[in-house]
Amino acid sequence: RFKMMHRTFPIGLLFIHFLVLTSKTTECLLQHGSFQYRPKKVSTVLHVDPTVMAAAAAVAFVGGGGIWLGGADERAQKAKYAEWDVKNKAAVAERERLAYVQPKDFWTEEELSPYNGLDETGPLLFAADGKIFNVWKGRHFYGPGCEYHIFAGRDATRLLAKSKLDEETEEEKKVNLSVAEKAALQGWLYTFKSKYEVVGKLEGFNPKTTSF
Repeated sequence: RFKMMHRTFPIGLLFIHFLVLTSKTTECLLQHGSFQYRPKKVSTVLHVDPTVMAAAAAVAFVGGGGIWLGGADERAQKAKYAEWDVKNKAAVAERERLAYVQPKDFWTEEELSPYNGLDETGPLLFAADGKIFNVWKGRHFYGPGCEYHIFAGRDATRLLAKSKLDEETEEEKKVNLSVAEKAALQGWLYTFKSKYEVVGKLEGFNPKTTSF
């Protein structure tokens, strides 16, 4: 209990000090400030010093101007953003138009080959677990010179499952995918399905190679 009182005591002092300061300030204003208080009358009369009135008017004028200017600046920023937003949406729509590819039921791996990202504005396709994805929105991942370009224009199923960024050897191709690799593939597919359009299926794909 003593410790608690000891800790709270300074706060109490600060509060009392604040009341004293407030009282002293009021007293100084009554005696020497810009208003006088006449207790004998029913109402309180405030007599404001003309210099205070002038200062208050100046502050109000400048402050109002600041608010007006601030509002004008905000309106200008909103206008610029609206203009940028229109241009950005138009640019995205144009990129989407150029990258569009007509979906179809089945694609051969040879048909995927031309869509390997070398056309910097066209479709960018690859197959994963028998599904064909148009990943043009991820061009910065799958385009030429990018980290995952090896997946583009082909069946990337096994490379994705193994998280390999180089070609499999002939010996590696003969080994079936492990449970862990199949699970890793499903993780990739979850991402692809949420981000990219499916435009068909890979002809001749055997789903048993990736099923659990």
